[in-house]
Amino acid sequence: MDDNGFCLRPLRASDKAAVMAISAKIWEGDDYLPHSFDDWVSDPDGLFNGCFVGDRLVGFGRVGFVAPGHAWLEGLRKDPDAGVSGVGRAVAVEGLRFLSGVHDLRSIRFSAYAHNPQTIAVNEALGFRRAGAWSIKSKRLPGSADGKEAFGAPAVAPSDRSGVSVRRVDPLDASAAGRIRAALTTGPWAAGFRLESWKAYPLEASPAIREDDLILEAVGSDGSVLGRLIGSLDPLKAQANVVAFGLESSSPSDASSASSDGLAAAALFAAFERIASDAGYAYFEAIAPGLAGQREALDACGYESWESEDDFLLYEWPAEWLGELARPR
Repeated sequence: MDDNGFCLRPLRASDKAAVMAISAKIWEGDDYLPHSFDDWVSDPDGLFNGCFVGDRLVGFGRVGFVAPGHAWLEGLRKDPDAGVSGVGRAVAVEGLRFLSGVHDLRSIRFSAYAHNPQTIAVNEALGFRRAGAWSIKSKRLPGSADGKEAFGAPAVAPSDRSGVSVRRVDPLDASAAGRIRAALTTGPWAAGFRLESWKAYPLEASPAIREDDLILEAVGSDGSVLGRLIGSLDPLKAQANVVAFGLESSSPSDASSASSDGLAAAALFAAFERIASDAGYAYFEAIAPGLAGQREALDACGYESWESEDDFLLYEWPAEWLGELARPR
């Protein structure tokens, strides 16, 4: 039991109903926890911790790993009807204590929504520092099995007469994957991370391209590559991700280049959405940098901002404090 009278312990399969009851109150019932609970509670390497007052679950949070030695904090929730304070801090501190016993720990990070001041305040008070900001762009297509309302216009593929086609690239093709990796993931799109499903995978320790990625290239009538897109499907969060996206235009101010870019973007997003939709995914998301033309292309393809730009915030524990985790601030 901690100083606030909370009891913290790893969650069990038998706690699922209590977790789901809290999850149903989060994001107007659109929380991803129902898709993640079983995997999180059975993860032998991480910690999915519950915070209890007596026998009542009042909050929880998870510590996982996005790569060896790189910890990721996520899923921090408090029952809005709990009537107690300090739950978020208690769960965060317990997670840091857990990590104090992990060997070869290289980083601790988490993401926060810019309009969630409580989570930000708790973790900044503990010592986490902001490391970057990107923009969440999303859409939900019609036909979702959960019946949730669609938003964002579906991307419309250009006609065959446009001369733009899309080909799928095998991620196991070393030559092709290497070409795409160099074009998309070593530049400013990722800024050292592969970003998807509200997580930041450090490229220094995790692959830029995975075997199950959806890799697409838009090709002009002359065979030239006009743009590329890397997508992924995440069953634990029930969403399809635009991991990286880029256009080849060398002269964005030129009218013909702008037209070509628009056709390439439309073709890429329409193809990706069709593949993901056929696999049963209706919600799409991109974590986009502030690159010229990138957010505009997402907007044109129906991807909407939430409340503002630069709303995905990346936080990290100061490297110089990694050896002091037994006494988190």
